[in-house]
Amino acid sequence: MDKNELANLLDRYRRGECTEEECLLIESLYLHTYQNNAARNDDTTKTRVWQYVSRRLQKGGGKVIIPWLAAAASLLLIVAVASLYHPRADPTPVDQLADIPAGGNRATLMLAGGQTVRLDSSQQGVMVLADRLLYTDSTAVERLSANRGTGEDVFNEIATPRGGTYQVVLTDGTKVWLNADSRLRFPQRFADARREVTLIGEAYFEVTKNPRRPFVVKTAGQEIAVLGTSFNVAAYGDEADEQTTLVEGEVVVSAAQGSHHLSPGDQAVVKGEDVSIAKVDTAPFIAWKSGSIAFNERTLENIMRDIGRWYDVDVHFKGVDKQLRFGGMVSRYANVSEVLRRLELTGQVHFKIEERGIVVKP
Repeated sequence: MDKNELANLLDRYRRGECTEEECLLIESLYLHTYQNNAARNDDTTKTRVWQYVSRRLQKGGGKVIIPWLAAAASLLLIVAVASLYHPRADPTPVDQLADIPAGGNRATLMLAGGQTVRLDSSQQGVMVLADRLLYTDSTAVERLSANRGTGEDVFNEIATPRGGTYQVVLTDGTKVWLNADSRLRFPQRFADARREVTLIGEAYFEVTKNPRRPFVVKTAGQEIAVLGTSFNVAAYGDEADEQTTLVEGEVVVSAAQGSHHLSPGDQAVVKGEDVSIAKVDTAPFIAWKSGSIAFNERTLENIMRDIGRWYDVDVHFKGVDKQLRFGGMVSRYANVSEVLRRLELTGQVHFKIEERGIVVKP
């Protein structure tokens, strides 16, 4: 594998285009595996390869494009690249009584008149029109009342359970992807002054541009105003903070301490009355939308909270440090044992699956 091939591998991993074997390679590189493999003791080669990869990871002014890979040591890089050509032993399997499949397209729509509709799990999303509701393949949503109302003061709510995800296209054409255990309250028809929705949980927004009518997302701790843009909002009630990550366009985040303008690549973190703004690599924060779980140097406690929501399982910690941090990425549609196996590659944590629960131990 030459330098160009290595750079191409990293680029394809970032875009989610790697094969399973290649994903394992990159993830294991970051997760500090292959402790038992012998590495070439060639400092010149290690330095040359790492310098090249470092340049690929930097983008003007020292901004790291893939910070969760940049932390990997050059020694591990050489060993990981070499592993493409050498079979490796399978890791110790996750201790399990029964495996647990991933979540899927599940949601419930609650209409203003009190009617509740369980949306079709074979569909990916629903479209809200002025006078009716359709699935994204244009088939009608069945069992709807004829007198449910169409005004701007008529509010509907779509909710995903633990283990559920769904897309909704609002009357203005704005697309919203809901993550697991999330709720979006929205009007059947937007008012003339501004388009306003309320979110609990996590969602990715692609807002239809309308300079005369700003789009506003309200959460428990902030208000996000946009004209037309793409961004992710994570505002779960059981998390210590709320995060708004801007992918494209411009937004204004308003919280207790004032308003803050975000540019692409900015992330606002609201914690109580405090707001902090930082540049981030947006890819890990929106990976869930495209079918991946990105650990992104998060704590074990936060990672397991996400896993609990997506796989609808209870998590129990037994004598393990909840503040351990992990990096890497895995398919969101793999069984839970595969996700846990990636974390076990570190040797720092082990898991036991018990029916609808996961025990986390050192």
